[in-house]
Amino acid sequence: MRFTLLLAAVHLTTLTSCTKKTSGNPQNATYTVTINNGYGSGVYKAGDTVHVFSKEWGANQTFDAWRGDVNSLHFGNEWHEWFIMPERNIILNAVIKQAAFFSPFNTTIRGKNNMKQVYYYFPVDHKGIVYLLHGSGGSAGNWINFYEYQNFIKDLVTDGFGVVITEAEERTLNTDTNGDGSIRWSLSPADTINNVDYANIRIITDSLINRGLTTKATPRYSVGMSNGGAFSAALSMIYKFKAGVSYCAQSGDVIAQFTSTPFQYCMARNDNNDNVGQAGNTAAINNSGTIQARSICSKIFFNERAPLYPERFARNPGISITLSTKLFDEIKSKGYLDDKNYFKDFSSFLNADFITNPAVFPVLNSLSVAQKIFVSEQLNCTVTDHHFFSDLNKTTIKFLNSQCR
Repeated sequence: MRFTLLLAAVHLTTLTSCTKKTSGNPQNATYTVTINNGYGSGVYKAGDTVHVFSKEWGANQTFDAWRGDVNSLHFGNEWHEWFIMPERNIILNAVIKQAAFFSPFNTTIRGKNNMKQVYYYFPVDHKGIVYLLHGSGGSAGNWINFYEYQNFIKDLVTDGFGVVITEAEERTLNTDTNGDGSIRWSLSPADTINNVDYANIRIITDSLINRGLTTKATPRYSVGMSNGGAFSAALSMIYKFKAGVSYCAQSGDVIAQFTSTPFQYCMARNDNNDNVGQAGNTAAINNSGTIQARSICSKIFFNERAPLYPERFARNPGISITLSTKLFDEIKSKGYLDDKNYFKDFSSFLNADFITNPAVFPVLNSLSVAQKIFVSEQLNCTVTDHHFFSDLNKTTIKFLNSQCR
């Protein structure tokens, strides 16, 4: 796009010099973006990067679609979109739709060696089972308690998928059994008998089938975050799932060389995790390419850094737009945002400053613990650090439904 604009500028200059016209400099021309039922309206120059966001929605609602100049949108239909400003005005309307109100069931099921924490929900006539897998140090509760995860579950169920959430055996035992320094899923050995994590998935599924909640013929999928993403790649390969997805994990070049399962990578552009980072992002690109070269469907997408907008924190039902705006103003007044409202660094810097002197942040300090975690979660998503994000919900569900078709 930049190269195209440069050629256009050169061509325009040539025409102007030949005809000796004295019209104004086109680089100063501005165009308007109008967002209805959302955020991002403003005046921009052609070539600017523009981020737009749907209005927040309620517990029994979810984002449905954009209407209007949708051909400009990068992904096409995510609640958070971005595009390069064309030489014309843009009008977009965010559509919110009703969603089923539900709560995942919580139970324990005997695994290979121990009782396992399991959350599940199966809508009537569900078209598939999606196993949701936590990251290193996490638990099944991550998917139940944190907003970005909750939002993805809601979208899955609204689209007709059932979900199963359990946890790594090391989390159940709260013990680093293989001595690798983390509590997480075990990727090896790659078999369903000797590896307790693979065996537990099979045993839990059989138990749910025996209870009449689902069937053996129901298609299966996996989506994981970080170490859960790497486990998703291995799990979907071993059990030959219909598709698998990894968030913030490159998932291993060996699996890429052997899997027959369609696989999607959803990466964070500025991932700062020691086990991923920019090297991991590059590896994910290479692994996706390896899978594609073997004529297996694979896609890769990146969540791009976005500006913070005043109403962002109102996505949490307990935070009003007024309070969200006060939070935004406090963060901006302390110098954490640049002139375009991009967060200057990672959220850990704000967290460290807050812990050192919470009185300096009266608005942030007034929040509950859960709300403070939510604020940190949202900042991680805007800077695209190592965190699960709902910015690719529609893209991922489309992949689960149709892969590369």
